[in-house]
Amino acid sequence: MMLGEGVVVVGRDVDGPGVRLDDLQLSRVHFRVVYDGRAERHRVGDAGSRNGTFVDGSRIESAILRPGMVLRAGETVFVYADEDPMERIRDRLARVASSDLTVLVTGETGTGKERVARTIHEQSGRSGPFVAVNCAALPRELLGAELFGHTRGAFSGAKGARLGLFQSAGGGTLLLDEIGDLPHDLQPVLLRVLQEGVLRPLGSDAEVRVDVRVIAATHRDLTLAVESELFRGDLYARIAQAVVHLPPLRERSAEVIALLRELAEHAPGTELRLTADAAEALVRYDWPFNVRELQSLVRAFVATEGGAVLGLPYLAEHHPELVEGFRDGTAEPDETRPGAPRTTEPRDRAAMERLLARHGGNVSAAAAELGKPRALLYRWLRRVGLDPERFR
Repeated sequence: MMLGEGVVVVGRDVDGPGVRLDDLQLSRVHFRVVYDGRAERHRVGDAGSRNGTFVDGSRIESAILRPGMVLRAGETVFVYADEDPMERIRDRLARVASSDLTVLVTGETGTGKERVARTIHEQSGRSGPFVAVNCAALPRELLGAELFGHTRGAFSGAKGARLGLFQSAGGGTLLLDEIGDLPHDLQPVLLRVLQEGVLRPLGSDAEVRVDVRVIAATHRDLTLAVESELFRGDLYARIAQAVVHLPPLRERSAEVIALLRELAEHAPGTELRLTADAAEALVRYDWPFNVRELQSLVRAFVATEGGAVLGLPYLAEHHPELVEGFRDGTAEPDETRPGAPRTTEPRDRAAMERLLARHGGNVSAAAAELGKPRALLYRWLRRVGLDPERFR
């Protein structure tokens, strides 16, 4: 639901304008959301409900909402977000797909960079295939031959000529995943292929013209690699004509359930059902391994449980890290309410910076110092706008 500056009333049988939900655990009028001009944020207030309103696992009377907070009423789970970061990314993908720009996709490991590259290819209108190679997965001495091809006898073991991936992807798209691991001696060769559209297979004197759209991807900060002379600046400028940055899944909690259902659809005939408790645990988890971790959970559940309902007992048995801190009272108290308990945890930006600096950006270690779940610390960091990567 979209929130403006008016009042939004949510319940099972709301009179007048509001949001009506078919949830028997809800009261007729369960909670209200209003815009708090002083805080410049939305505030949720329980409307005397029978079963209570919860924010990040704690029952509240009134609380200021901040991005990433999880609101639970009855069997219904909401995630509060200022904006949908993926909507901006989808708009950008649509624009760059129709161009001939070389695209650099950045983001943490497991955020879905190959999925984004496939989307660009599918929307580009190119008739050739989509081909992907992980530059970190192949031995250095084989990567050049894999990319650019080779003639018979070009090196020991080359018993016949072979087309490289650039030629195999002719008319289509080639994804160079983990390009930050590309050996330094291959970087000028790649730069020439990108600039001139020609390559020379290993062992050949003849040049071959290629028509390939190149997308590069990396979890590394290539600007730092350029500064340390591990990556050529001219190659970086050529591959980063358009940059698409994928935020980690912990910053896209509003997307988790929809993404989970989408991943389940790849199993024929599977419609994933889950309980409200499981949904709340999933959206409150910080997903350190991002979409890849969610995908592994879905695949394992579908393969072993079939059409069963995904519930908290399954998560507790097979993924106990997901239920750590579930409904443990880790929500921030609303300190603007008279009589609200005060807290000594360091939630202001300066204190958070000192905490991360002490642990070199290791969120797990920082959370252990506080005796708090890692997911809670990530929520605090989001609210003050801090990225742990800055301190590593």
